[in-house]
Amino acid sequence: MFQISLAAARVNAGLSQQDASKKIGVTAKTLRNYEKGKTAIPAHTLKRVSKIYGIPEENIRIPIINDGEYDEDDFFLQLSTV
Repeated sequence: MFQISLAAARVNAGLSQQDASKKIGVTAKTLRNYEKGKTAIPAHTLKRVSKIYGIPEENIRIPIINDGEYDEDDFFLQLSTV
């Protein structure tokens, strides 16, 4: 299974942060924080994003929130414990 970042999924859907945030129902700043990993994206918002962007939730890679970076070990650990 392939995964792309939240920002890449938005760009692939042809949406700016401003347009996407309006469709999702959050501010552009909130969307930016989701994309940068500064704020955790709630599950119900991820479902909405998935539909708007036209990509399954499991194909959207979300950063680990503790530092805003993609931490491969933590990411795969989370997948193995689900």
